[in-house]
Order: sequence, then C-alpha cells, then structure tokens
Amino acid sequence: MSVEQGLSSTVSSRMHAAAVPNRSPAILVAEDDDAVRSFVITVLQQAGYIVVAASNGQSARELFIANPAQFDLVLTDVVMPQALGTELAACVRQVRPEVPVLFMSAFPGGAGTAPEPLPADEPLLQKPFTVATLLETVRTALRR
Repeated sequence: MSVEQGLSSTVSSRMHAAAVPNRSPAILVAEDDDAVRSFVITVLQQAGYIVVAASNGQSARELFIANPAQFDLVLTDVVMPQALGTELAACVRQVRPEVPVLFMSAFPGGAGTAPEPLPADEPLLQKPFTVATLLETVRTALRR
C-alpha cells in the first residue's frame, strides 16, 4: 500500500485523535500527482487538519475501510490509478454516508468532461487552485 510518507503523526495517534472530542478534523486525501498531493498535505496540515494521504484510489479505499470512524472528509482526485475517485466515493458512502466527499479535477470544463463525469450536484475543486480556495472549499465541505 502506497501512503504518503512524512505525515506529522503516527497511525496510532491519528486513530486516538478520532476518538477524542474537539479534535481537529481528519481528512483523507487521495491524489496520484506527487506535487499536488504534497501541496494539499502541507496546506491542510498548516491549517491544523489531520491528514492521511494515498497516492491512488485503491490505497485510499484501504485506508478508509481500515478505520472509517477516523475521517471527517474525503478529498479525492476524480481520475487516479487503481480506483477512480467516484469508486472511492461510493465506498465511503456505503460505509459512512454522512462523510462528505470533495472531488478535485484538472479537466478543462470541470469534472463533467472527465472520463468519469460527476453528477452536477457533487462539490468540485477545480485544479489548479490556490491555498485560499482549497481551505475555503474544505471548510464548506466539512459544514455540509
């Protein structure tokens, strides 16, 4: 399983944080582009979020299934190797339907033009995005 290295906390401490009231929200990030994944992790961690990251959809799905109560939000690319973002979202919604899923896409014209189009009502973060846009979109998704 390929998981982003250098995260600020260990799996056991993140699992403990999930059981502690008033903890920072935990976000599962699924992104196959190393530079984008690193940027998102850095921004979210600096904003105080707990971040767990995966470099493909299958790894993200395995991380979610291993501890679904840990996550408050899933932030996923639409198109990734080994499992699409929509497949990851379906898994999340089957296990914990209350967890919001926020999609990212670099396809011109939005995710509706992607190989795996999203329904019109799905929240989408269009790449490239700024720090401010990322943080505001994440905050909005967490309030859903």
